[in-house]
Amino acid sequence: MLVLALLLAAPLRTGDAAVSVRVETMYVQPDIEASSRGGGAGASLAYRLTDQLSAVAGASESILWVPVAGGERRSQHLTMVAAGLEGLIDATPVAPFLELCLVRLIPRTAGYSVAFRTALGADWRFARRVALGVAIRVLSPLDRSVDATVTAGSEVAVRLTWIPGSRR
Repeated sequence: MLVLALLLAAPLRTGDAAVSVRVETMYVQPDIEASSRGGGAGASLAYRLTDQLSAVAGASESILWVPVAGGERRSQHLTMVAAGLEGLIDATPVAPFLELCLVRLIPRTAGYSVAFRTALGADWRFARRVALGVAIRVLSPLDRSVDATVTAGSEVAVRLTWIPGSRR
């Protein structure tokens, strides 16, 4: 499917910016079974390979509230580093996208440390160089322990995208 998308993708149009910078805030629940959840912030870069396909890389830092014995919760930091591809479904002022990334979780707090992340979202380009978007992401562990589920986590992110050098 990815090969087909690459073959059918239009080249980047003259005047379009190849790089975009994103900052985001998110709600993350890396492990549904343990009920650890929290919020954080992140940043990423996207490099447009074609008109509809971009390479993306980023990192985020979250503070999780993890259950401990006695019904209490303690805070724990979680860093996620991700790299992958993002496919633009339609290039209108509201642009839906699909993102596929490989994610490394540091430390291994959720019973896994490497996951495949699938995201579905949309960006609203309300100015020439700025877009506001939302992404719903699902984490599927690749090195899960025996008790982890196939889909072990989720994220909801609100992101602000800056497109330097854009002419449209």
